[in-house]
Amino acid sequence: MTIQHPEFVQEQQYVEHAYDLLDRGLAEAEQNIVNFEALHRSTAHAMNRALAILQNSRGSGQLVFGRMDRNDEKLYIGRRRVYDEERNLVVVGWHAPAAAAFYDATPQEPGDLTLKRVFIEQDRRLQRIVDEVVRATAHSIATSEGDATISDALLQELDRSRDGAMREVVATIQAEQFRVIRHQSDGIVVVQGGPGTGKTVVGLHRAAWLAFNKPEIRRRGMLVVAPSSALLTYFSGVLPSLDVSDIDQMDLDSLYGGEARVTATESAETARVKGSAAMSVLLERALRQRIGWDEDELVLPLGADRIRIQGDEIRQIVDDVQERDLPHNEARDVLRQALSALASKRHSEDQRLQNRPVRANEATIRRLSAFNNALDRLWPTFAPEEFVRSLYSTQSWLTVAADGVLTADERARLFRSALDGEAWTRADLFCLDEVSYLLNGDVMTYGHIVLDEAQDLSPMEARALARRCPSGSFTVLGDLAQATGVWVRDSWDELTQHLSVTETSVNTLTIGYRVPAPALDLAARQLPLVSSDLTPPLSIRPGRGEPHIWHTSGEDLLDDALVLAERYREEGLTSALIVPDDLYDRVLSAAADQEIKLGDGRDGDFSLETTVVPASLCKGLEFDVVILVEPALVAAQSVQGARQLYVAMTRCTQQLDIIHSEPLPPGFGEVSAIDDVIEIDAGSPTLSELIGLLNEDDLALVEDLVRRLVVPAQEREDVAVIDEEPVR
Repeated sequence: MTIQHPEFVQEQQYVEHAYDLLDRGLAEAEQNIVNFEALHRSTAHAMNRALAILQNSRGSGQLVFGRMDRNDEKLYIGRRRVYDEERNLVVVGWHAPAAAAFYDATPQEPGDLTLKRVFIEQDRRLQRIVDEVVRATAHSIATSEGDATISDALLQELDRSRDGAMREVVATIQAEQFRVIRHQSDGIVVVQGGPGTGKTVVGLHRAAWLAFNKPEIRRRGMLVVAPSSALLTYFSGVLPSLDVSDIDQMDLDSLYGGEARVTATESAETARVKGSAAMSVLLERALRQRIGWDEDELVLPLGADRIRIQGDEIRQIVDDVQERDLPHNEARDVLRQALSALASKRHSEDQRLQNRPVRANEATIRRLSAFNNALDRLWPTFAPEEFVRSLYSTQSWLTVAADGVLTADERARLFRSALDGEAWTRADLFCLDEVSYLLNGDVMTYGHIVLDEAQDLSPMEARALARRCPSGSFTVLGDLAQATGVWVRDSWDELTQHLSVTETSVNTLTIGYRVPAPALDLAARQLPLVSSDLTPPLSIRPGRGEPHIWHTSGEDLLDDALVLAERYREEGLTSALIVPDDLYDRVLSAAADQEIKLGDGRDGDFSLETTVVPASLCKGLEFDVVILVEPALVAAQSVQGARQLYVAMTRCTQQLDIIHSEPLPPGFGEVSAIDDVIEIDAGSPTLSELIGLLNEDDLALVEDLVRRLVVPAQEREDVAVIDEEPVR
């Protein structure tokens, strides 16, 4: 029986009062704006924007997170500030300086607080009140030893089922996370943390904290960048729920605003060449090589007259323009003006010497086809796609531009025939972005940028982001151990040097709040295969127990995986089938044949209880249960196989299952050495066959069979019985 907190009724009344005040205040503000008659267009626009913000400002999260008492002062902490009719503060916003003590306080270091109380709320009703009890260390949580340090409220939040989208968790942010959220640096703040440490949560809440506390940054604009549209979909609702809907959010590929879209893939070696910082040097040199005049003079026909400009004069104008370091197209306009002015001057001088009337001014000269043809030869115009396509397909141009910058083998990786058309890769997008900036120098800039899963960024991607944040103010989120692309680094300096010259602060999150310890322990076996310097975080949660490792036949692999997912769905848990990219469409097809509805993780659909996710896109996602399908194939298809497995196995918050037909890859050890192994060998019925043999009405038999299939190793006698006796 659950014992109700002695102050439950009073606290529920306070929460209801706060919601009532919020609703009335927002309704009144909305009505005032609707009735306001703006006299100027700019005022009307501002008022309409304010109305839109108000209409969305109720958010989707809880309003009141908790309460803190110090001496005779009592403050309620919540998602936003709430006043009563007399302008008394009823709820202080979590981002306000006054709320910092709430997040900093622990039983070991309570500061001057006499009470820290956390509310668990759903649909405006309190579900639980926790007067904080914590345990001493992450190790003591995992072993159930020692004094309390991790909040009971946090543990309850962690045990809630995932619902297909990341939630704001500001009510249960922990002290080490909050210190990073309110970090005062104006430069680069790196948040390094292993799976489940809350990097993305910290980054999003830091963005909200900066928006509320650094108005100068908010005025310049803020941007959150995700590595994929799937991950962006997953967490895109967090910031609006924190009342900061004016922060832009986009996936990395969308930074480039040109016509090109990713339609092709390429080898890791080629992607590394295109993503290297050397590529920026090559592109700039290639553009400069299209500028210049190598003729003795320029002759412009003007009726019966001729305007003559010496080649040395033209080359001097070009040098003068280049010294101004303008974007290519802006510099062309300057050159056009200077060249037409010189042509007009020469024409006037020649006409006076011959006692003839001046027949053309600068504007007339700029309209001459001969003038524009000469200008195109001297300083041509390009679209980014046209420039890069021509460079890739012109061997002589590419050779000169790459001389001393790339090796012959690296240069050869860039060459492609003009007949290949517009087959752009992801790495190409950032070459195009670089060229676009060289040509136009026009890019939207922000006061602060948050980068999620930044460990995989190439130098060229980092340069694209640096251009969009001239102040050098970044929050960089990632884990060097989870780098699964072609850019594997030993330190964050190797990336941040391409982002900004501002000061860099590296902050490490050490406690894994979300991934269960048994799953993390199994995943961590991959790290020694990568580097002896990589260590996983400490997990505070046991989850549902040891990972289940299932062996089946290749023929039954996908059907058995779907059966596992269905079992967890019936338990009310969300699950992800993380599959090798090459099996993705086959899984969807198998599910469709059986009329099983799956969320399409590749398209960012996480709305169903079971989602199929390609291994290459699983980074940053969370599900109650992960069913990793054919890990050997996942590793084989990844540039960084062991790292990719580490990422895939740490996407769960309660249970990890692994199902395979091929031998397990390195890092798993012998199957018999793993504590919880259930084999479905070729001579035994598969999961689907076992279920098919049962009478649907015999629920007791179903439950008994499921229990036996997932029995831990210490009870394997029961498993043996199943293997020996046929199922009736």
